Amino acid sequence: MDREQVILTEQSLMANVYAKRAVVVVKGKGDLVWDQDGKEYIDCTGSYGSCVVGYCHPRVVEAITNQSQKLTSCHGFMYNDSRSELLERISRIAPKDLDKVFLSNSGTESVECALKLARKYTQKKEIIAMMGAYHGKTFGSLSATWDRKYRDPFQPLVPEIKHVPYGNIEKLRESISSETAAVIAEPIQGESGVKVPPEGFLKLLRELCDEKNILLILDEIQTGFGRTGTILRFNILGSFPTSPVWLREWREGFL
Repeated sequence: MDREQVILTEQSLMANVYAKRAVVVVKGKGDLVWDQDGKEYIDCTGSYGSCVVGYCHPRVVEAITNQSQKLTSCHGFMYNDSRSELLERISRIAPKDLDKVFLSNSGTESVECALKLARKYTQKKEIIAMMGAYHGKTFGSLSATWDRKYRDPFQPLVPEIKHVPYGNIEKLRESISSETAAVIAEPIQGESGVKVPPEGFLKLLRELCDEKNILLILDEIQTGFGRTGTILRFNILGSFPTSPVWLREWREGFL
């Protein structure tokens, strides 16, 4: 297909869930992509979301190629060597005492799992989210998302979810009730404009949740795996080494 045919086909057949740019990308390498005419672009979005790994890293290509020649899928009712190796590697970089891994296809699925686990574990229903938050577009994650342009077309959403100002620990304290199961927050808000919380907010948030005996869910879809200079943004609480050398060595070893 030529450029016009590709654009027309996607416009007519693909669900309108993204704001499109009139660029037909056919190849990528690192942080660069090329269109059908060979024009080069720097992808400043990094293919944003849960897949910020650049394009065609040789180790990623090699891993995909090798695995596709052996086994392309394996349902959870059977065991698998590659999956076990992945679980082991994730466990080595996870925060202390987090000893179970839930593998999913997207960020919104991981948020759904976290919300369900919070309700199941605490036997309470209320979730406190942040104004400006973005957590996904399935019903639970959408209910925790703030922007009305995403939420309003799908009302009524999951009940017992309320929002408080991001970074305001006192408003958060006031909002906690006897029915609060968890607080969910992004360590740095992404969708609402890359908003960094006030100094010390995450530490106070952790302490408040401990004090009130409620769970804290940190959505690191856009801040995890080295994107802020540490494995997780939550590193600021001292969970992991923060040396740039250590981070580089870890990323090379993980890949």
